[in-house]
Amino acid sequence: MKPGSLVLDVGCGTANNTVLFADAVDALVIGVDLSGQMLAKAHEKAPVLDFIQSSADSLSLPGDAFDFVFMSDVIHHIVDLHSTLSEIHRVLSHGGMTCIVTQSDKQIEERMTSKFFPSTVDVDKARYAGISEIEKVMVSVGYTNVYSRELTLAAFPLTPDYLAIVEKKGYSSLHKINEEEFQRGLLAVRAALFRGDEPRFLTKYTFVWATKTVS
Repeated sequence: MKPGSLVLDVGCGTANNTVLFADAVDALVIGVDLSGQMLAKAHEKAPVLDFIQSSADSLSLPGDAFDFVFMSDVIHHIVDLHSTLSEIHRVLSHGGMTCIVTQSDKQIEERMTSKFFPSTVDVDKARYAGISEIEKVMVSVGYTNVYSRELTLAAFPLTPDYLAIVEKKGYSSLHKINEEEFQRGLLAVRAALFRGDEPRFLTKYTFVWATKTVS
């Protein structure tokens, strides 16, 4: 990526990835999200960055503007995948690249949360677009050089921090299982921590890459 490139983080939420990307590259990074509450937290976290409130399937941004667009762990919140990927393609500059970071069915099954809360597997398999589906839609809206790569990011340990996230239902799938299973899984997490269990689950994601062809 060239210095001074313009980068867009679609579905930036509270700007965790936006900040990481801005720190890692010499580029102007802009975050966009539909939620005003999320963006308020993003502004608090990164007051020097620019954030825009907008729906992913109807971006209030000019066309052919961004050199790189990424969307990380957002696909399960997208209602209309075709419209969203078409909009991302529209705002991307010719020759620019898009990266969609998501998880396959197998990667969902291998999460730590899936061990303690088994019903979240079916919940998220139903919510997440399949990798092949994402690739097909990207081709249909005009992308070229579409390909996917699986990456292992880290070994995710069982820690008190993980328990704190679970207790607050910090993973959206936990809001979609029944309360009995949630409480049972929560007890299992607490018991594992009390016993000093040290399970480590590899954090795996699939990166779907594509290019907007130079016209």
